[in-house]
Amino acid sequence: MLKKIALVFSLLLLSVTAASAASFDCAKASTAFEQAICAYPELSTQDEILAKAYATALGGLSKPASAIVQQGQRGWLDFAERACTDDAQPQSDAYDQDDVSCLSQLFSSRIRWLEESRMRSGRRIYQLDRYIVMPDPDAAADSWNKVATKAFSSPRIDGTDAEARAFNAMMDRLTAEYGYFSGQSGADVDPETDASSDAQVQATLDSVTGERISLVVNDWWYGHGAAHGNYAITYVHFLTGENRMLEASDVFGGDAWQRPLAELAVTELNRTIEGGIWENSEQTVAEAVADPARWNFSDTGLVLQFQPYEVTAYAYGAPTVTIPWEALREHMTERADAIVSTY
Repeated sequence: MLKKIALVFSLLLLSVTAASAASFDCAKASTAFEQAICAYPELSTQDEILAKAYATALGGLSKPASAIVQQGQRGWLDFAERACTDDAQPQSDAYDQDDVSCLSQLFSSRIRWLEESRMRSGRRIYQLDRYIVMPDPDAAADSWNKVATKAFSSPRIDGTDAEARAFNAMMDRLTAEYGYFSGQSGADVDPETDASSDAQVQATLDSVTGERISLVVNDWWYGHGAAHGNYAITYVHFLTGENRMLEASDVFGGDAWQRPLAELAVTELNRTIEGGIWENSEQTVAEAVADPARWNFSDTGLVLQFQPYEVTAYAYGAPTVTIPWEALREHMTERADAIVSTY
């Protein structure tokens, strides 16, 4: 059950006094969390923005969709109060500057996620969010990361028509692929395998055209004690006319397209990466380019997404190459132009 902290982000935005720039009456702040928001101007400002973002995210939603957004906010409130601590429990001592910096990052991330709840091409989009925090049983007294945090956010269409049902079912399947987010409370998390790493997965709308809804999925994770985190970028394309995910055969006919596409990708990767791709990674490229989850569409060509460490060093990040449509034309289906159009 949430504590009095729920008042911080209530839909009823309380009046702000000259002594308090937060979204609530700081004279009534009773927890260390609330007191930190009042004591640090940067948090007070973020609190105000977050309260407005939350109210805006709820605007115009149906009751079922509104309940989902409210559940996500309650989950985030509980998460934020515990994610910057050493034991995954609400902090009782005053926040220091490190705690404030940690909390400020959580505020910024939550504001961005709430801003995804809006109208897109006549569709009311909202986000389904899940948050989990737990102590790391392997953490030492001097460990930098003593708790593990998990966060997942993905869009839904507010509605009951066939398109909304099919799109939301697709997103439910995507959510279930990340096992520790399949439940609503995180009860399905395995402390022995999940409590020593952080994860953040955000799926957001990338583009909406006459034929498709395309999403980009940013998947970031960090194993405690590692030199740095890692990440992957993939795409999900939903065909609105048929209410299903895009398949490779919707864009390319037969199987003859796979080899020339892979060859074009290798050539372009070698041209753009100093020293070229890693030796013997041609098969990795071939498998990647055949997967629509690696595709994005631009006016000039097919954008192919590769992951860090996949074909070259981590310093190059997640490389992309664009293959001109003209080079692929002979392999494209009759309907491909409509599907890949950015309009």
